[in-house]
Amino acid sequence: MNFQRGELVRTLKGHDEGTLFYVLKAEGDFLYLVDGKHRRVEAPKKKRCKHVASEGIWTHPVTDRMQRGEPALDSEIRRALAAFRDRFSDNQGGMTLGEKRHD
Repeated sequence: MNFQRGELVRTLKGHDEGTLFYVLKAEGDFLYLVDGKHRRVEAPKKKRCKHVASEGIWTHPVTDRMQRGEPALDSEIRRALAAFRDRFSDNQGGMTLGEKRHD
């Protein structure tokens, strides 16, 4: 699957499973992912394409800037991801999208 800069992805494998990230860049079979908090623009997470699922392109000013190749601040990325989670959260049973159930 081809990923592009500014695309939202959710991790499928690893200790960060279920976490939302923006694609900062794609190189071959690897993606460089940022969330603005644990993985900042200066130190993106390197992950294989097969270990993420696309959430699509979300219409947001930060997404537009990233797609044009303009720099984005970590705080802007955090706010954009929080807005996405708030907009598309699934609050069935008190769980939100991406949370694991441990009972």
